[in-house]
Amino acid sequence: MGATPSTAVRTAQFLADHDGVITTAQARELGLTDDQIRYKTSEGLWIPHARSVFLSAEHHMTPIGSLRVATAAHHGVVDRTSAAWLHGLTRDVSSPVTLSVPRSGHGSAYCAVETTVRRRSFPAEDLTRVRGVPTTGLALTVLAASSAMKDGIAMMDRALQKKVVTLGELRAALNRNSGAYGMAQAREILTSAEDLSESELERKFVRFLQRRRISGWKQQEWVGDRRMDFVWPAEQVAVSLHGWAFHRSHDRWERDQETTNMLIGLRWLPLIFTWKRLTYSPDDVFRELTTAIDQRQIAA
Repeated sequence: MGATPSTAVRTAQFLADHDGVITTAQARELGLTDDQIRYKTSEGLWIPHARSVFLSAEHHMTPIGSLRVATAAHHGVVDRTSAAWLHGLTRDVSSPVTLSVPRSGHGSAYCAVETTVRRRSFPAEDLTRVRGVPTTGLALTVLAASSAMKDGIAMMDRALQKKVVTLGELRAALNRNSGAYGMAQAREILTSAEDLSESELERKFVRFLQRRRISGWKQQEWVGDRRMDFVWPAEQVAVSLHGWAFHRSHDRWERDQETTNMLIGLRWLPLIFTWKRLTYSPDDVFRELTTAIDQRQIAA
């Protein structure tokens, strides 16, 4: 029942290159007969993880191996958080595997890898392969993951900082997939990255202060030799507002450090709030700001 040496060598190399994952169709392409495939499964040499999808007993299941199993089992495309990991945008692999399958597709009824499946077809421009695994392209992955992940905004910001993707590429991918699930939030995030100016961020903070009935502040006031975004002169609290990091140059970053050190030297309390936190964690911003003001009033 053994395979010919050439077939055995090709099969061993294929398994090594594909993290131990192989399908019946791939085995046949390598020259194995159906009897040889059945022998390997019956002897426990290949372990079924879905219909016609196997993991070699000589291999441990790896994160990318789980993606290979899921895509083969469901005839799908890795997307969202799993795609972000596959593209190297995040360090931690997501669980369950996030996958999309064509609306007309028929995947396996059984898959040993936990998978979240959505029915969705993608434009050809937004499909690619990473290490042979079918996945969404980089720009669409950034958009989809930014609305699906807890730290998705930071992930998009890092991608823009490192220039692995551009605003133009993100906007083009958004336009191609505008009606898809999660794209409404992705549009809001991308728009802020494209258009958010310092003055708009300051107006957002003013509205925040007014809604929360926080008083005693002044805007664009000088402290020492630096003009601060917002200050509470009586309490000596200074607030700096930060937008997207990819907009900030290294020189600006160093100047921010100098400003913080200067404020501390003058016994002022420096606080930094970002667009992301003002938008998605306003209660936390309110608590931190009011706590700082209250503590300064008590100390006085």
